Formats: sequence, structure tokens, C-alpha cells
Amino acid sequence: MNTNEIPKAHPELLEALHRQDEKAQQMKLSQDFTEKVMEKVKSTPKKSSLFTLRSSLQKIAAISLAAVFLSGIAFAAWHVFSFRKEQPTVMSTPNSQHSALTSVPDSLVTFDGLRLDSILTIVGTHYSKVVRFRNEEARELRISTTWNRNQSLPEFLSILNEFDGLLLCTEHDTIFVETLAVEDEE
Repeated sequence: MNTNEIPKAHPELLEALHRQDEKAQQMKLSQDFTEKVMEKVKSTPKKSSLFTLRSSLQKIAAISLAAVFLSGIAFAAWHVFSFRKEQPTVMSTPNSQHSALTSVPDSLVTFDGLRLDSILTIVGTHYSKVVRFRNEEARELRISTTWNRNQSLPEFLSILNEFDGLLLCTEHDTIFVETLAVEDEE
């Protein structure tokens, strides 16, 4: 990232900061404040009055801007991190109209016909693991299953290992996936 680029911020945070900026621009100085500034100007020696007034006004402006900025950040943080009603998370497959992933508030996530690489990316992120496929056939497998976010990773992987020809295991911070040759039963 170049030093002159601004990183993208959360849209709600930007909106809150814009609202605070508008409020700050609409603020008017009180008559009492203006009188105090004028008394200060009159009481300063004429030789350095312009310099003293300028530095005083700069300090006042800096303090005011800092207060407005900090209140905007506090408001935005409260808004972003405040308790919200948990809404279902929905991910769709590109070629279908139905929901491929549905999350309900009780920690259950249902994957419906979602690709294995997508499922494991979501699950791996939850457990702070990366996913590596030892052969590419497994990536595009479409699976329907349910995952409880409160269960351990080995429990979930054992459920996926019940699918024929699929072998998942963990080593350190990585989930390894491979397909095995399945013998036909006759």
C-alpha cells in the first residue's frame, strides 16, 4: 500500500464519521466564548497580540476538533460493536437460487451443496487453521452437512471422514484433505 492511499474502512464507521463532521460544521460559538476571546485580545500586549491570538485560536480549534473526532470514533465504535440481533448468514452457490449456507443463532451452520473448499475455508477460519488439498479432485466436491461451531475441529473432521473416499486430518495449524480410491462393493 502506498503511503498516500487511504485504507478502506467499514461503511458504517465512515457514515458515522461523516455525520459527526456535519454536526461539527454546524456548531456555533457561544457569545460568552466570543467575549472571552475578545477580552484576551484586548489584554495582550500589542507587540505580540496577533501571534498570541493566533496560537490561542489554533489551540482552541485543535482541542475542539479532537473532541469532535474522538466523539465520532466513540459513537462509531459503539454502533459497530453494540449488541445486534443475530441474523442468519446466507451464502449462495452461483448456479442456484437456494441458500447454500445458513447460520442460525444456536451455533449450527448448515451447508447445502456447497463446495468442500468453501466449507473448509469457513470452518478453518473459525479454528484458525489453513486448508491444503493434497489432490485437486476434493476441492470441487459438493457436500451437504451441518456443523456446530461449539464442537471441536476433530469432531467435525470425523463427520466429513465418513464420506466415502475422503480423508481429512490436521497437522499443527493446517487441515489436510485428500481423496482415496474407493473400491466398488458388489
